[in-house]
Amino acid sequence: MIIMCSNVKSVTVGVLMHPAVMFMNSNKSEGNIRRIIRENRKKCSMAGIALMNETVINKGPNRDIDRDAVNMLITRLLSGRYDTVVVEKMTDITADESDLEEFMHDAANIGVGFFELSTMQYHMYDTTVRPADKERPIWDGGAGC
Repeated sequence: MIIMCSNVKSVTVGVLMHPAVMFMNSNKSEGNIRRIIRENRKKCSMAGIALMNETVINKGPNRDIDRDAVNMLITRLLSGRYDTVVVEKMTDITADESDLEEFMHDAANIGVGFFELSTMQYHMYDTTVRPADKERPIWDGGAGC
């Protein structure tokens, strides 16, 4: 529904206005969702985040985002109109740490970070640091063969 980790760095948001799309897990009524968005827009503006008019809402019984919600969010991010996703808590995206890290990594590759309202912190996956389990050994040119 749309209404008009180890490599994560948290930074303080400055005076730059980051255009943002909001992602919510909610089964609330449309009126309540609109009220929440208005309140969140005020919080975001104090932190240099410009919460735009689109919000992706995942309505469902579990906390993990479904494929349709993910596709809607990704489509909006790939449009280049947004550089930030606003969430109440990072776990609203998924409670699985590995899945969250992968999603944040993919978002960082297109220049997108995340603003968490509950902590008022901006999170950006650091693509310059590789987790230890993904490090590749330096090739020695076959000297030991």
